[in-house]
Amino acid sequence: MDSLQVRLLVTYFFVIAVTLGLAALSLLLQLGEYRDSISYGNLEDMGRLVNSQASLQIQLAATEPRPGEEPAPTPSGGDSGKTLLADLNNYFNNSESGRLSRETIVAVIDATGRVLPGFATSSTSLDGSVVKDLAGQTPADPMSDPRRCRLDRPDGPDILCVSIPLGADTLEELAGTEASAIIVARPAASLGEIVGDLFPRLVFSGLIGVAAALVLGFALSQSVAAPLRNIARAARSVARGNYRQRLPATGPREVRDLAANFNRMTEEVQRSQQTLRDFLANISHELKTPLTSIRGFSEAMLDGTIDDQVGIERSAKIISDESNRVLRLVQELLDLSRIESGQVSMQQDAIDLRELFEHVGEVFALRSEESGVGLDVALQGNAHIRGDFDRLEQVMNNLLDNAFRHTPEGGTVRVACRDLQPGTLQVTVADTGPGIPLNDLPHLFERFYRGDNQNGRQGYGLGLAISREIVRAHGGEIWATSEPGKGTTFVFTLPTAARAARIAAAR
Repeated sequence: MDSLQVRLLVTYFFVIAVTLGLAALSLLLQLGEYRDSISYGNLEDMGRLVNSQASLQIQLAATEPRPGEEPAPTPSGGDSGKTLLADLNNYFNNSESGRLSRETIVAVIDATGRVLPGFATSSTSLDGSVVKDLAGQTPADPMSDPRRCRLDRPDGPDILCVSIPLGADTLEELAGTEASAIIVARPAASLGEIVGDLFPRLVFSGLIGVAAALVLGFALSQSVAAPLRNIARAARSVARGNYRQRLPATGPREVRDLAANFNRMTEEVQRSQQTLRDFLANISHELKTPLTSIRGFSEAMLDGTIDDQVGIERSAKIISDESNRVLRLVQELLDLSRIESGQVSMQQDAIDLRELFEHVGEVFALRSEESGVGLDVALQGNAHIRGDFDRLEQVMNNLLDNAFRHTPEGGTVRVACRDLQPGTLQVTVADTGPGIPLNDLPHLFERFYRGDNQNGRQGYGLGLAISREIVRAHGGEIWATSEPGKGTTFVFTLPTAARAARIAAAR
């Protein structure tokens, strides 16, 4: 029962069994009506046969003498009726065909439905028995179909019967007896007889239905289980490191959705693994250069290659600078990791962006003068937000540092802020540098991403990755646009103070 396909098959079989059981129960509840219908049908057939045979017997009695006897005068009244019933009884019960069963009763009734005494082929007395269904009814046409009725017996339960109006010849033969019709009666077929008659047919039909349902159930379960088995095999393949594994979208809609989500997951895992490999390669490259410098100058000082005071001081300064570079790199990695994991909480202070921009303007004013690159700051609209002043300053410092480093002398760096839409501010940092290749734009905010430029591989470090996480922690987004030869623009959004307060209250 561990297999999904087996469970589905068992479920289908259980549903089929319950359905057949309910159908059988419903059939049993309706067998009473069916049983009466079958019994009446048999009685009607026997009624027609009795009526035709009665007429035939009357004709034979009128034209032929009994074997070994002289022709006798035709009896009349009661004797004639009893002779007729005796002949009918002999014909039906003593013939080789055995046309009537022992339980079948043939009797003569009057117009009120009362069985005439002595006019019945029954081993038990039917005196006092009445066909109440016919009481008070107008005599029917002798040529009409037998009429269904019930015979009320004083010494037993009612039994089913049909009445056949007597023909003119028979009425003449039974003149003086008040005879009106002949009835053929017998107890209704038992439930066992009906079930015995239907059981083989029902079993055969049920077996065909079960076989067809199981074949269809197997096909349906296979259509569900086969794609799931493919997904399980693909998952094992991915677990072994085959991230190129993809699944065809087949089967029911839910299974197709599962396969599509699995493919997307595999693509993300493959991308993450590639990013991790690139990250390890890039960080190794970033650490290799300063560590190589530290090792080279320290060994030169130890083995006496550098022994003059000026050389020693110069080597010590290089070692110190490279050590600070490694520490700064490690600190940035730790900082980024803490921000991504949510270990660093952003302050939610009221901030006027004018103050922030004035502060960073003062910080970069000297650099602007030394590099010959102009700095233009412009604010429009609402500039009040809630956030962490130091972290947002870190974002601005990263973006402005990149802008100044890539803007040639005589260029301009512009900082602007405007209302993007109600509740959202947009901050831009644009330069007039050489721009960034279009292929590199989607990867600018990845750790240590290295893109191609005219001079080889260009690295973007961790600053932009950290800036993205800080902006996202404030409820905004950051992106970049660039046109080669005309400059690059970094854009990020921040919620206003009023919107930030609503978001905090909703949380």
